[in-house]
Amino acid sequence: MMRKDVTKKTTGKEIVKSPRREVEVLEPVQRTSPFVHFHYSYREISSVNGRTRICAKEKRFADGKLESEEFEGTLDGHVYDDMVTGLQRQFLGRVEALMRPFSMFLPFGPRDRRK
Repeated sequence: MMRKDVTKKTTGKEIVKSPRREVEVLEPVQRTSPFVHFHYSYREISSVNGRTRICAKEKRFADGKLESEEFEGTLDGHVYDDMVTGLQRQFLGRVEALMRPFSMFLPFGPRDRRK
């Protein structure tokens, strides 16, 4: 049984009853901390017996939810070969762009090509 002095305390605010059939919907307050979250992803693309195998995993924790996704599949073998060729071209293009300013110091650089 509760003490009567506890139930008679007031907060100083008047309680106002809402009209019938009128309900106020309150959104839940999410207390999330920006310091407690993570994201992990893993991708693997390989060629096995002439087929391209793709495997991807992703896990993340944010806003109090842990989400996980996984994918695995196979494609034709040419997909892997095309991807590797494209990545090699992109890498060599960037190396060329990086080394281009140094080519003027070489004796057989762009100046000799104009002659």
